Amino acid sequence: MISKKRKSKKVVEDKVGFEEKKEVAIETSPVAQEHLDDAHAMKEQLSKQPKVSFLIPLGPGENEGSTDQVCLNGYKLKIKKGVMVELPQQVAEILANKYKVQMMAGRESLVSRSAKVEEALG
Repeated sequence: MISKKRKSKKVVEDKVGFEEKKEVAIETSPVAQEHLDDAHAMKEQLSKQPKVSFLIPLGPGENEGSTDQVCLNGYKLKIKKGVMVELPQQVAEILANKYKVQMMAGRESLVSRSAKVEEALG
């Protein structure tokens, strides 16, 4: 079966905390077009959600302008670190969970994990 390719424009990514959006012309197969349609639908859904203020702190050694990325159903958001940004609630929840998991990772291995351990080692 021969698939027809068609040209379409897509938003490559939204840069939250930045002003610009890039558009590029690409040829897409039906499967790729379906992926683009999903991404556009997700963008539309996120635009209707309440916005919340969110700050991703810069990590050790990270420079100003560093970013983090969230991808939902093919829709990518690039979020600037070190500045307060307005995000759709769903994106903020994803980032909050991500950073909570990172903070908690390995904590059970720390000597200071509980008063009983500190007391036994003290």
